[in-house]
Amino acid sequence: MKQSILIIGLALAAGASVLLAGDAAVPGKSAAVSFRSVVTANGPVLYPYSIAAGDFAHTGIPGLAVVGVEESALVHALGKGNGRFGRWSDNGGTGDAPNFVIFADVDLDGNLDAVTTDGDEPYVVVAFGDGKGNFDRGVGPRTGRGYDTPQVAVADLNGDGIPDLVGTSSGVASNPGNIFILLGKGNRQFAKAVNISSGGHSPNGIAVGDLNHDGIPDLVVANSLSSSGPGNVAVLLGKGDGTFDKPVRYKAGIAPWQVVLGDFNGDGNLDLAVVSIDGENKIYVMLGKGDGTFSPSKTYAVGLGPSSVVPADFNGDGRLDLGVATCGERPPCHVAVLLGNGDGTFQPPVRFRVGLNPVQLVVADFTHDGKPDIATINGGDSTISILLNTTPFPTPSHPALN
Repeated sequence: MKQSILIIGLALAAGASVLLAGDAAVPGKSAAVSFRSVVTANGPVLYPYSIAAGDFAHTGIPGLAVVGVEESALVHALGKGNGRFGRWSDNGGTGDAPNFVIFADVDLDGNLDAVTTDGDEPYVVVAFGDGKGNFDRGVGPRTGRGYDTPQVAVADLNGDGIPDLVGTSSGVASNPGNIFILLGKGNRQFAKAVNISSGGHSPNGIAVGDLNHDGIPDLVVANSLSSSGPGNVAVLLGKGDGTFDKPVRYKAGIAPWQVVLGDFNGDGNLDLAVVSIDGENKIYVMLGKGDGTFSPSKTYAVGLGPSSVVPADFNGDGRLDLGVATCGERPPCHVAVLLGNGDGTFQPPVRFRVGLNPVQLVVADFTHDGKPDIATINGGDSTISILLNTTPFPTPSHPALN
């Protein structure tokens, strides 16, 4: 993910409605969400690009994996349950310049595997986990056209019960970029890659979900450019056999970079949040109609330089919120949390300080208390920031006993 997760005066001058917060809300304001910064520690990778969280050792506590193009290794550590992590290990295969990592059980053995993309070559690497915190050298299927692979997702695209890989490939002058599809064959093998149009140029982010309630995974792709200039968000509806309809394009800023799916208004349809690296310092939210189409985007100011977005219920009210990594030209940098109103709209952001230039953020329960915490990988100072959720969650109501 090449991007990468403000300065309050500049944010306000730019028109942002922002509530600044450290470990608590600004006095006189009700934040309704709070985080405690545990540590901004030296990271294990120089110039990191991506971070992933998952319980890859069956301890009940998520661990972390970090990759960066300067180090050809899958660097990972087990969580201690207090927001800190154990010894970093570099076993596990990657390409020469890994730039994105996710966890998924690709071979269906009950253990999480690490899937990484490459910043210099058209292939992905699947490093298979042993369930004890170790990963092998893996397999590296080629993705076809393009010169690098910004992002990848794992899903069963053809309904055969075997996980497949789908991701984006950036282009060159003769190739604007595309989507690659690697159908799983079982036994840790993949069919030859199929390449299809992404609906634009320089695709980066990709998300998978059932957008029209037909039980078939569909794709959403962020294209940072188009043949005429500004990029787009493209929707490709799945046919159920690993193929897709032609892309349908939507406007969401000048240079859409990352996309995430979630039901933001509680109507049972997947909605879309988009980070665009267009200098407008906003995110874009598009509500799904349930038939594979989306309403026009609504924008929310988040602060300078948004780069990554995640959905989660950060305050326990049953409504999805958004966390956005932001940073201007100079520190301090922040995670902006936008609480959801439950109708598809969001409140002004509450900000929590992290390291320099957070390029990606992930959400996981690092303390096993049932609350989503946040980790950022910070490319500007090669650190990791951990924000532990200290929000008082509502007490569950219980029916009276007769």
